[in-house]
Amino acid sequence: MRERFNDLASQAADTYKVARKRAVKGARSAYNTAQEYPGTIAAVVVGLGITAFLLWAVRRAGGWRNLQDSTVDRVREGYDYTRNAITEGAARLRQRQETAAE
Repeated sequence: MRERFNDLASQAADTYKVARKRAVKGARSAYNTAQEYPGTIAAVVVGLGITAFLLWAVRRAGGWRNLQDSTVDRVREGYDYTRNAITEGAARLRQRQETAAE
């Protein structure tokens, strides 16, 4: 039993070492690429900032579900407003045409 445990521990240690080398190599590669393309890093930082702001705004609005409900209500109000404006505009247009025909 002890031998089996020691074998598993040595395998895990070897796997850890390989993974660590790859992670260090990947991080070094990412850092070197970032040095060559500073605009990309700036874009990532700005994108993270915008994302953080949007998440903050949603949370402040009462959460995602509340934001969805209030957005649906606003869209419906906008639809009703537009429909009424079109109906009133059409009525005014008809009235002008009747007045011009006389």
